[in-house]
Amino acid sequence: MDIGKAFGFVFEDEDWVSKLLLGSVILLIPIFGMFALIGYTIAIIRNVKAGDPRPLPVWQDMGRYFMDGLMFWVANLLYTLPMWIFACPIAVIWGLPALAGESEDLMAILAGVSGIVSLGLACLMSLYGIVLALLMPVLQIRYAETGEFGDCLRVGEVFRFLFANIGPIIISQALMWVTGVVVGVVFSVVVGVLSMIPICGWILAPALGLLMLPFGVWLMLFSAHLYGQIAQRDSAVPVMA
Repeated sequence: MDIGKAFGFVFEDEDWVSKLLLGSVILLIPIFGMFALIGYTIAIIRNVKAGDPRPLPVWQDMGRYFMDGLMFWVANLLYTLPMWIFACPIAVIWGLPALAGESEDLMAILAGVSGIVSLGLACLMSLYGIVLALLMPVLQIRYAETGEFGDCLRVGEVFRFLFANIGPIIISQALMWVTGVVVGVVFSVVVGVLSMIPICGWILAPALGLLMLPFGVWLMLFSAHLYGQIAQRDSAVPVMA
């Protein structure tokens, strides 16, 4: 993957300032803003896969962006359902000690069983959470490729895509996480220092904090470019007969 290209492609667009600021303003709109921004990133994935030298779209056709984002969110939500399979029994299991009545020995045994089972289910939830983090880009890519909600639910094909591109997907998710953490820490430190400076610092600190919003938008665009590269790479791999 061309990580440098993903970092800088936004700033190569002649209208990057207005597009980034408009994305930040749209993101402030409850519900609609987040779905529209997700749909916008899906458009970037399509453009990168198609080899567009300027893959940053114009903010138009907001209805389509919203619907694309909504469809992806629903697909992602369906893949989180197994988490409830692990979470619901935990709440029930911790009620077992109450069945012991006044028997302290039985209560201790049931409490131990509850703890062991809960720990096991929590581990399964954590593992599936990692799988979900890796599936998210796959779902975005598949929806971007066809625009069909049903393609996100072809579980076998989704996991085949994941395993075929597991290295780039892990790298893309790790880069997103590291970049977000590093910039977040830097912003927090700078804002914290400015907050200790009377008057000028108190004014500058909130203003600087507002920059986190366009940074959050940029981070989503950065990830979309990486996903687009993964989609392009996958389509270029010849299918073995």
